Amino acid sequence: MTSKPKSSALQSSLLAAIQRKVPQTAATAQDPEQPPPVSEAGNFAPNLQHVPRQRAEPRKTRIGSPVQFWFHEEDRRLLRELAAWLAGQGLRPTDSMVIRAALRTAKTGGELLQAYRQASELDGRLKRHKLQ
Repeated sequence: MTSKPKSSALQSSLLAAIQRKVPQTAATAQDPEQPPPVSEAGNFAPNLQHVPRQRAEPRKTRIGSPVQFWFHEEDRRLLRELAAWLAGQGLRPTDSMVIRAALRTAKTGGELLQAYRQASELDGRLKRHKLQ
């Protein structure tokens, strides 16, 4: 597939818009150390250019990466059961936090091996080879 080339007029107008500079006005050319103008009543004159700008808070970076899981119905039931127990403890768990907590409490051994074998039997992604 080929895409249509953009017209040169459109490209030149976009380039002109990108390269356009903000005109320097008398207010921005003022000395920043100079106090704002004062009205006759002694109050500061309404001048939006002297209102301090609120800075956006810096974005917090996320730790970790998104992961997608495929659950069977019995897995979802277990997840909901664990979440309900945590909710009974006064917490507001998310599925992700429940899974992370369960992973941290898991220990290696026979129970983990048995649970893995049960889960792998239900996994539909792998081809089953019959043993002869």
